[in-house]
Amino acid sequence: MLLFGCIRMILKKLKLTNFRNHTLRQIELSANTIIIGPNTSGKTNILEAVNILSRGKSFRAQHDKDTIREGTEFAQIDAEALSTPEVGAAFTSGVSGQGKGETVKLKVIFSLQKGYLSKKFLVNGVARPQHDFTSNFVSVLFTPHDIELIASSPSSRRKYIDSILYQSDKNYRIALSIYERALKHRNRMLYDIKEGKKQYKISDFEYFNKILVEQGFLLTTKRAEFVDFVNNSNKNIFDFALFYDESEMSEARLFKYHFEEQAAGVTLVGPQRDDFIFYFPQTKKQIQEFGSRGEERLTIFQLKVLEIEFLRIKTGKNPVLLLDDIFSELDDENIHKVFDLLPDQQTILTTTHREFLPKKILNRKEVSIIEL
Repeated sequence: MLLFGCIRMILKKLKLTNFRNHTLRQIELSANTIIIGPNTSGKTNILEAVNILSRGKSFRAQHDKDTIREGTEFAQIDAEALSTPEVGAAFTSGVSGQGKGETVKLKVIFSLQKGYLSKKFLVNGVARPQHDFTSNFVSVLFTPHDIELIASSPSSRRKYIDSILYQSDKNYRIALSIYERALKHRNRMLYDIKEGKKQYKISDFEYFNKILVEQGFLLTTKRAEFVDFVNNSNKNIFDFALFYDESEMSEARLFKYHFEEQAAGVTLVGPQRDDFIFYFPQTKKQIQEFGSRGEERLTIFQLKVLEIEFLRIKTGKNPVLLLDDIFSELDDENIHKVFDLLPDQQTILTTTHREFLPKKILNRKEVSIIEL
């Protein structure tokens, strides 16, 4: 269901310059765009570029500089999106029954300057800081790797939750940036103590402790709100719940663990230690330990549906759905459930073979196919 007054995001044009394996790639997109190509042809790279338009950073590169084509000094993403007011109307060719939409031009430039990465973000030709650039365009990404989220490391689950809140809340973006910078400084001080490079008094930590407590409170509050949203939402695909295993950040806890932190050389409490546990509501048993592979798939699929709804509510925009080779992980029944979502938003999906595509999507109106 579209929310009343929800804005439908429609990516119309995409141009990649020196991005990953694409020297120059220009793409025009429709309501449903299918990208077909063998592995290593650059399908996922295209979805990565689209997702960067939402977050200002890559979901898969350890460092954003890794997206720059080898042998070049910059990567550039140019996009043209249509922002169209909708009141539950069916998807049309970029124009709703409510009138013409507003065109938004987005540009992201990653450039290497003397070994350092410089980032530039522009909206309609005007430079913006990353926290203002984010959320001009909203997307939800679903990849086969997401299936591993339940059994993966706590850091992977934190990164996933952060990716949602990063798009949905400017205050969260700012708080996370401030928190991570303060944490990096504090950890450096603890590491120097551990290695015998320098000694600090407890009072030397007060400035960074204050920042971590203040910003950490906002982060944990927003994370708890998302967990509550998940747990209180209707789930028509698979019933699961999330437990927020919070590592409380407070002055008292920092003082309590101060000497242990000196020995470890790292901050031991706070949001960077949080975890999110998936479990069956009826039995309270963890899905990681007692769930089947099929139940893990359904849990993540349901989570993605809730992610779409959460972003709609928080941003007022209907996100573009990015599906990266999901046919390798979902059975026919659940693939059809995915396609039942398609009328509600623009969808860009990738696959290695045309034969993998159900006729249900090939027969849709406004389907464009790009072969790499």
